[in-house]
Amino acid sequence: MENAAGGGRFNFAIATSPWLCDFFRGTGPETATLQIEVSPRRVLEPFGGDRFRYLRDLYAPASTPPVNQALVDVFAEIRDSFNPDLILSYAQNRYIEAAFHDKRHVFSEMAPLPRITGQSAFFFDPSGHQTASLLRTGASRLRNVVLPQADADEVLALWQHNVRDRCIEAARVRGLDQWLASVREEGRPVALLAFQPPDWLTYEGAYETIPLDALLMRWLSDLPPEWLAIPTYHPLWRLPPEMEAAIASEFPNFRPIPKDLSDGASEPLLPFVEAVLTISSSVGMMGLLDGKCVLTYGRSMLDGLSARSPDQLSTTPSLTPMQRAAVMAFLSNGYCHEVHECLDRHGYMGDLWSQIINSADPISDRFDFSRWSPRAFEKLLGSVVS
Repeated sequence: MENAAGGGRFNFAIATSPWLCDFFRGTGPETATLQIEVSPRRVLEPFGGDRFRYLRDLYAPASTPPVNQALVDVFAEIRDSFNPDLILSYAQNRYIEAAFHDKRHVFSEMAPLPRITGQSAFFFDPSGHQTASLLRTGASRLRNVVLPQADADEVLALWQHNVRDRCIEAARVRGLDQWLASVREEGRPVALLAFQPPDWLTYEGAYETIPLDALLMRWLSDLPPEWLAIPTYHPLWRLPPEMEAAIASEFPNFRPIPKDLSDGASEPLLPFVEAVLTISSSVGMMGLLDGKCVLTYGRSMLDGLSARSPDQLSTTPSLTPMQRAAVMAFLSNGYCHEVHECLDRHGYMGDLWSQIINSADPISDRFDFSRWSPRAFEKLLGSVVS
């Protein structure tokens, strides 16, 4: 990232665990970097060593009194010794927002975009990571954006050609469409249950600590009786077929995918289902962009655009075509940036950071579509409509 930032344009400091500091020392950075070690023991001690309680505290509202003095102290040290102009974080952390309330900060992670295009991107949010994300706090603004009709039609066509058509073809090639047709019952809508690894921040912090099988049964119980359910998992966190069979015997609306078809099934199946249930998976964003009803549990960047109760699955309308196009425009209006440009293009990240630091209002910038065009979304998807 130092190379991507353009050499000597910035002074860097890294605050992380001791073992990651050791790793960074071994990489031989091109520029001098202040390294501030954050003791895992100290940050976990206020919670009796319970990592789940620690994560939930990071996700607590900003107005909640601080209980993690170790983080308060280390951020005060950074402020006093380094006085940064920009703070970059890869996870939600209310202590960053409190300690640097008068500074510019950016929260980043892999962007909630489809993988089937072969294109990867980061998002950079000047407001927050999940609960304070612009997608969440600015949801009502996004719902009311009206793009020129020609631009809206063009980004929707880009989505159809580069994402939806590819998903349908992938399902056909793999036989997922035939399998779904064999288990679907006429007149019954199908919900895709998109699970995430239970040790991720957005699972433990934004939702709750619950085993994967218990979460599956909770969601199955929540579904209105007419709905069928298909689960998809992270490759490293799937339930054994025997457990799925046992759950299916208790929940007749459950349709587990055969093991030989299940890897990477979320995106290919998306065009064939009516709804998506998730905590914060990128499949949820894909569902919104594809016009599905999406139900999110916990608190995430998708909250403001999705249903919040199983009862709403049959009553809450999906995003309108114009709202879908507005979200596509937002994601490609400086919110998401291609990975290879961020990491490989000299100076790209530096230009981005300078823009955020010097902007009069980086949040309003993301909602200013005066310079945006469908070409930006086309570039983000990595393909061109023929």
